[in-house]
Amino acid sequence: MAQAHALRYFRRVSPSVRRAALCLVTLSAVTLVASRAAAEPDDTTDVADATDAPPPIARGIAPAQKSRPDVRLDRLELPPGLPAQSALVRHLRFHLKRAAHRADWGAKRGAKIEYRVKIEELSVREGNGVIHVRCTAVGSLPKGRTTRTFIDYGGNPAERQRVIQHVLEIVAEGVVTRLASIERGRRAQVAAAKP
Repeated sequence: MAQAHALRYFRRVSPSVRRAALCLVTLSAVTLVASRAAAEPDDTTDVADATDAPPPIARGIAPAQKSRPDVRLDRLELPPGLPAQSALVRHLRFHLKRAAHRADWGAKRGAKIEYRVKIEELSVREGNGVIHVRCTAVGSLPKGRTTRTFIDYGGNPAERQRVIQHVLEIVAEGVVTRLASIERGRRAQVAAAKP
């Protein structure tokens, strides 16, 4: 009798209230199933794998990533006479640091890597409703290992500062990626040379 009363009530309420009630029931059922699944131990690991791997902290938490080396920008040089040079230097330093953190240097925690970047040319010219930014940068590691990056990029003259910043972002990514590749190759050669 109580069920018949509940069904009559459920038919009388508005469709939005019915949808809300169904959503709550579905959500609580999914939560209940998920909590039971999370409480069950993970039996998919083999005995051989269990001895090699560290014990899991909690189900669903990935193991810690490999640690990174300490990468530092030793010197940054820009050509003199640029407008808003301090803002450009700050922007370039930020993106160099970001690219250096993301790059694979082939080194482990505790390794110290220093690099230098020199912007040889940063010129801006306008023509035919387009702004052209040309940039040449040289990146160097110790012991004379260097790389050069060049870009000529066009954009909207109304967004002059944004186009210049975008060019510097591309150059920072290019220089750091190439320097990391050089360093990774050098470290692989040293590791291969060791008996």
